[in-house]
Amino acid sequence: MLAKSVLVLCGILLLWRYLCGSWMHTATTPEQTEAQRQSQADMEWIAANALPEEPTALVVADPIGTSKWTISIPHNHSFPLSGHYYKDMCSQGDTMRRGLANDAGFGGGQRWWHRDGYFARDSTYLDIAEAENLGALPKAKGDVSNTCETSMTFVLDDEEASFGKSLLLLWMSYGLAKQEGRAFFIEDSTWAWGKYSSYFRPPPAPKCARPPPHQTVPCPQSARHVVVSSATAAWTFGSAFEKEFKSGHRHGIAAQHRIFQLARTGYEALFELTGEDALYLSSRMAQLQDDAAAHHGSIVAMQIRRGDMHPFEYEYSRDYLPLERYAEGARSLFQSNHGKESMEKDVDSTGSPLLLASDDPDMISSTELEQAVAPFSVQRAHLRIQLATKETLDHTSPRNSQRAPGSAYVKHVDENTGWEGGFFSGLFFSLGGGKDGTRDQAIQMRQLVGRAYLLDLAILGESDGVVCAISSATCRAAAVMMGWDAVRDGKWLNIDDGRSWSWNGRR
Repeated sequence: MLAKSVLVLCGILLLWRYLCGSWMHTATTPEQTEAQRQSQADMEWIAANALPEEPTALVVADPIGTSKWTISIPHNHSFPLSGHYYKDMCSQGDTMRRGLANDAGFGGGQRWWHRDGYFARDSTYLDIAEAENLGALPKAKGDVSNTCETSMTFVLDDEEASFGKSLLLLWMSYGLAKQEGRAFFIEDSTWAWGKYSSYFRPPPAPKCARPPPHQTVPCPQSARHVVVSSATAAWTFGSAFEKEFKSGHRHGIAAQHRIFQLARTGYEALFELTGEDALYLSSRMAQLQDDAAAHHGSIVAMQIRRGDMHPFEYEYSRDYLPLERYAEGARSLFQSNHGKESMEKDVDSTGSPLLLASDDPDMISSTELEQAVAPFSVQRAHLRIQLATKETLDHTSPRNSQRAPGSAYVKHVDENTGWEGGFFSGLFFSLGGGKDGTRDQAIQMRQLVGRAYLLDLAILGESDGVVCAISSATCRAAAVMMGWDAVRDGKWLNIDDGRSWSWNGRR
């Protein structure tokens, strides 16, 4: 009986508290709403009239007083922006997104924006066009007609020296844009390697117009108009991308199939050499295929990266992989391609083309490599454009000597700079430099290096087998060019740390 009385009393107290609380909430709601309206008006006024002079992410309020983050890019800034702006805006956006999500009650162990996948709309983000319509951001003077509904612009920037990495990011971005139904644009005005059209046939232009530069933002991925560059790769192709495209139920290369296909889509659409280089490539491949057929063999290539790139494998992480590994890989590819036929018919395939593509000009004459590949002999992948060491250049173009009038002192002017030991980013960025150097001179020299590289890469992609180290972006790009079946069947052979293919070389 006593317990029943206590329960009844508790029920009465709870009912009284609920009724009082409801009354108090109802009584205070108009005052809070008015405060929110005033706060929103202040926020919109600040956003429209006192915007930062530099590109940045910021928080504004929508018409019902809900805070959202957006990106402000002053209309007088040139496009593309420097990479540090894109990085800063994405980092700021991450911080604001987390704060807004926590305020909305989405805090917790699992990051809330992953719940609906990579392509989910970021509900805390206010798109640029919407922000302009609300008055939170200023509108541009004059409307651009026929603007694309959604788009992706890939920026070939001046901060990434690796041609191979740039190609992989470009191909994946193109594949991603096609999957999302976005118009795709390539921006090369600041590219360290020059103009895209100096190497490739430009892709067909979209039927719609580019969006205004101030509406093209690096994040979030759900924005109407996104820009992708080497600076934004950590966001565009980061953990959320991996969760969406990498299969968690498969292992090894099978888990990478969807990512591989994105890159393959971009390669098929964008990799088409132009001019005399394209003609040379056709002629060279025909010659190599004839040589292979004459020896009942196949075309196997070794891609050996030196310079400033070191292997993933811990033992050699501060050195380079032994050349014997490349030789063993090449022999195994020859054997797997024609092993049974050679054994049954006693065919000698040692005359088959064994190609070398390397950033180190001295590699072709390496005694260590020659002994490692015996009885095969190595030839360059192509002979059209060759990188040279300083010693080679000095033989063909001796240094000049200068003597001041009336002086016995002779000054030797050493004008030759060789490609010593492979590709180094610092050396690349110094090409054409010096006090009298101009950007045009630098670009001309870099384009020669780029064309030589692309011919190497194109021949790797058309070979019957390739052995390389996955720590090199060229190795990873060659796999995409050879195709999924070739990689799955072991015709692309990585000898670095036992890893299977991934776009960035990670496990």
